Amino acid sequence: MKKNTVLISAAAAVLLTACGTGSSEAEMQYIKTSVLYDTLSDMYQNPDAYLGKQFHIVGTLYPSTDHDGETFYSVYAEETRGGHGIGLELDWNDFSGFTDYETVTVEGTLDKEKGNHDGEEIQYLILRVSKLEKRDS
Repeated sequence: MKKNTVLISAAAAVLLTACGTGSSEAEMQYIKTSVLYDTLSDMYQNPDAYLGKQFHIVGTLYPSTDHDGETFYSVYAEETRGGHGIGLELDWNDFSGFTDYETVTVEGTLDKEKGNHDGEEIQYLILRVSKLEKRDS
């Protein structure tokens, strides 16, 4: 009887440990404004390290227009050393009430999406937004 109890306890411990490791991926990752540019750059260079994780980001709401004339929005950061900025496209259904180039707080999960660019199918990173709010500058 003791042997079965020990085996069941060991199996339960393994299951709890396995469940515990999965929950850490669900934790919110807070990206400070001072490192946003570098973090977004690293996301594009090493997407597998970031995919599926949740992020809390403060940045600029940046409008862009695709080849079909459709507007899409990104959370955008300026390079601290000058030069071009970088953005991460936002998957959110309603940007009404927001003003282009205002500072926003956005939370969401990083994912990949397939699309068409100049007749070629591509994959790109997108933030599946769960929360988008205006932020006092």
